[in-house]
Amino acid sequence: MKNYHLWNPCTDVEDIAEMVDIGPICIAGGKGVYVYNRQGKRYLNAGGSLWNVAVGHGRQELCDAASEQMQKLAYASCHEQTNDPAMKLAEKLCSMSGNYYDMAYFASNGADAVETAIKTSRQYFRQHSDKTFHDKYKIISFEGCYHGASYGAISTSTDPVDEEMYGPLLDGFLKVKPPFAYHGAYGTTEQTECEKRCLEAVRKLISDENSNTIAAFIAEPVMGCAGVIPFSDEFFVSLIRLLHENHILFIADEVTTGFGRTGRMFVSEAWEERPDMMCLSKGLISGYLPLSAMLATEKVFRNFRGKGKRLEHGYTASGHPVCCAVALKNIEIIEQEELCRNSAEVGEYLFNKLSELKSIRPAIGDLRGRGLMIGIELVDPDDKTPLKADDTFKIMMDTAMLGVLMYYDKNILGLFPPLILTKEQADEIVSVLEKTLDISKSGLRKRRMRMMKILSERMLRQKEGK
Repeated sequence: MKNYHLWNPCTDVEDIAEMVDIGPICIAGGKGVYVYNRQGKRYLNAGGSLWNVAVGHGRQELCDAASEQMQKLAYASCHEQTNDPAMKLAEKLCSMSGNYYDMAYFASNGADAVETAIKTSRQYFRQHSDKTFHDKYKIISFEGCYHGASYGAISTSTDPVDEEMYGPLLDGFLKVKPPFAYHGAYGTTEQTECEKRCLEAVRKLISDENSNTIAAFIAEPVMGCAGVIPFSDEFFVSLIRLLHENHILFIADEVTTGFGRTGRMFVSEAWEERPDMMCLSKGLISGYLPLSAMLATEKVFRNFRGKGKRLEHGYTASGHPVCCAVALKNIEIIEQEELCRNSAEVGEYLFNKLSELKSIRPAIGDLRGRGLMIGIELVDPDDKTPLKADDTFKIMMDTAMLGVLMYYDKNILGLFPPLILTKEQADEIVSVLEKTLDISKSGLRKRRMRMMKILSERMLRQKEGK
């Protein structure tokens, strides 16, 4: 811990402090789909730096947009004021939805957008013209979901660590099992039947709890941290119809899936029934600055018109002009370079290559995802039980040693590379995974040798007292 004072999120700080100069622990630079450590070693950023960097690293256009806006106006509040970049970005986002959404609220990260949507749904009913709706406050979410790290966001989840460390969590949050057929949710491994049974479970929950107490249902179109779990468009259309029949709002958390990640600009844009609110971040600004948005329909916003009905909620950085200017340029790049199309095409290519790899690497239990959002579920080849988290971590470290960085959690490896990824770079990812997922004796021996190299570098650094 000598001379290390950064308190990293979700990190065993003692470990990282001892390994700052080893491998990709400290990222010093980035260009395109690659990042570089202090020693100049290159890594393909297949995890997208926490799934953020849609347009890739080092885009001069985004740097120029930030500089120009800073020189013109570095900061302005949106509390009873406004600024041009914020208004232009709000107009752009609503127009991208075909003006299905009417208003855009800006914050700094995905959890902020989720908090905004949750509070908006509750206030929407508190000041509804129909007084029988005034007691609608409960929020439904999927078990195992992840919508952020704030108190409202973690209250949507069922993470035992959150409850143990920060509980009691907030009241008024209901959970329903997601239709994840691979693990036999609802007693079936057939996806369509699983989704049908999930809808019935939601219907029963609404009946048991009384629909006049439920304000909203929040869900990711593809569950990210839970294991990259996609559900059908038809499932969400049926779910939203069920909710609207019971005067319940639907919030789509597209923080991860938005802006081309799945091959569409937004997953929900193709649904016959669409969300009442949509949460956005990550690809909105490619991680270049902190920014998120919550979009709402006119149906939602009309309950906030008039004196005494304003949304009593705000952040200092809401509508930050520099962030909004950079986001506008980022969206321009996504549209002009057709990155949604590239995500769909290269994502399909990568998925097919991984499917071929699955046939010769029995450690891959399941592949799933859309576009350039792909989950690889690892299993013990002998009995097909989920691979232990420690073993998944070792595989992830092994891929890093071979020059590819990816997301991991429990027994899941996640691929969220920049949307500019080429087929040749997709081949790089598959080539490395072919090596690291080799569970033969020779493959495991090579992995141990690579891990020993990491340990020897760490011991040398400790000996030198760095």
